[in-house]
Amino acid sequence: MTPMRKMREMRKRQKNKKDKIKLFLLVLAIAASGLYADHSPAVYAQEAGSPELPEGAAPEENVEGDVEADDSQDPAVPVEDGQDTDVPTETPDPYPPSYYMPIESNEIPGWPQGPQVQAESAILMDVDYGVCLYEKNIHQRQYPASITKIMTALLVIENADLSDVVTFSENAVYGIEPDSSHIGIDVGEQLTVEQSLHGLLLASANEVAMGLAEHVAGSVEAFVDMMNEKAAELGCQDTHFVNPHGLHDEEHYITAYDMALIAREAYHNQTFAGIVGTAAYEIPPTNMEEETRYLVNNHKLLSNDEMYYTGCRGGKTGFTDQALNTLVTFAKRDNRRLVCVDLKTNGTPIYADTGALLDYGFANFSWIRPDREEDVKIQTALESPPGIFRSWENANVLEAYAPGWVLLPADIAVDRLQKEKAMEPNAAGPWRMKTSYYYQDRYVGYAYQYAWMR
Repeated sequence: MTPMRKMREMRKRQKNKKDKIKLFLLVLAIAASGLYADHSPAVYAQEAGSPELPEGAAPEENVEGDVEADDSQDPAVPVEDGQDTDVPTETPDPYPPSYYMPIESNEIPGWPQGPQVQAESAILMDVDYGVCLYEKNIHQRQYPASITKIMTALLVIENADLSDVVTFSENAVYGIEPDSSHIGIDVGEQLTVEQSLHGLLLASANEVAMGLAEHVAGSVEAFVDMMNEKAAELGCQDTHFVNPHGLHDEEHYITAYDMALIAREAYHNQTFAGIVGTAAYEIPPTNMEEETRYLVNNHKLLSNDEMYYTGCRGGKTGFTDQALNTLVTFAKRDNRRLVCVDLKTNGTPIYADTGALLDYGFANFSWIRPDREEDVKIQTALESPPGIFRSWENANVLEAYAPGWVLLPADIAVDRLQKEKAMEPNAAGPWRMKTSYYYQDRYVGYAYQYAWMR
């Protein structure tokens, strides 16, 4: 063998040896990549901040051979054909737990299904006859916040003249939380009752509530007693007031049902209805203030262009950290007047919810006049005015006229209603028989029959 040939054979053996070493190292590298899959070249490149793979590296293939490996996919979970390898992000629930609380009126057979609302307690009531159209947790005690001022205004209107002058005491001005709503009244400043009522109901001024209470009753404590007496007179059973403005107190509470009773009574007063429906008001300079005070109604369904509700006749807003947002709203369309009460809602959704409840009432209920009742025979002894009759027992009643209405959904006929009859004295002269109507034990209206004895 020539020297040249020997040299070639030696280089060939060296090359084969190097190839075997390379092959061995490659096998070791492949094995290592399987043991440490989370630290593949692609991963190291990402951790180092490089946007590309190292030179010569290629994307790993999925076991199916078609899908590129996804580092975000849990390697312990196999990827099936057609499966989205992106990890789903849970969408947060936009509604609070109160949104899912049961609506009692939706459980009445044949009754229109009312909307879900975020308020913990809500009611929709007819102003004229007191028929409840929507009920959600209406007997649960809640903090009312500034809708308390509806009762304050009602008592002031009933017990003072609008032209009376209110002189604000030091207790009225400084007896409230300093950062609560006010209109900057000074000690010794004077406003008329009419001006004060606008400050109370439009601007929710707490010092005005204190001054009006002292003006009417002599002291805030005496006025609070009047508030609780009036509530009992109206049929409120779960209401207790401790102040005339609604700033938080553990013993100051109300229910949606009781608030509707109070609001309905207040709205029957023309002075009250006129003030809560006022969008803006000016208080001219006083004995201690040179500037005119400009008041704007805080109720957004009345005064806000974006939230304005067609038919809104005003109402009262409220808020404390404990009560959250509270709202009373009056609305009228055609011949129907409704009052909506929302208690304990977090934020402005209270306005959208109120609009939905009012829409529900106007769309699903209408007045129906019941037929006149036949002459009846009263079986229960009832007292009569002295000198006329000693008893109505076994007396025949002569029907003369039967005004009255029931408020019902369109698909519920009057003949499906239950009736209760009772005799009542009538200030206009003759006695009258009142027929109250019920659907599924729910009061829906009444009719009067004015009658004389045969």
